[in-house]
Amino acid sequence: MRNAAIVAVLTIGLTGQATAQSNPAPANGAVAASRTEMRELIEATQAAAKASRENVDYARVVPDLLYQILTKLDKIETKLDKVETTLKETQAAAARRR
Repeated sequence: MRNAAIVAVLTIGLTGQATAQSNPAPANGAVAASRTEMRELIEATQAAAKASRENVDYARVVPDLLYQILTKLDKIETKLDKVETTLKETQAAAARRR
């Protein structure tokens, strides 16, 4: 069993090396690409850059909007507190009159 496993590993290893040697890599590690492939790559890069730019703009705008919303909510809360205080005072004054 052990010998069979060793033989299998060696066979797979040597087959992999033979396959790698039979398909030579392009000179200087260059990849052959056609003009259409290069154009598609450039367009994809431009689309990624545009999406990144929009994401940054969105990240800048959202905190400002959230700040404005929170400020408005604080103002509304303050007004509601004033109304509540006035109602309590009015109810207390009406209770004292009775």
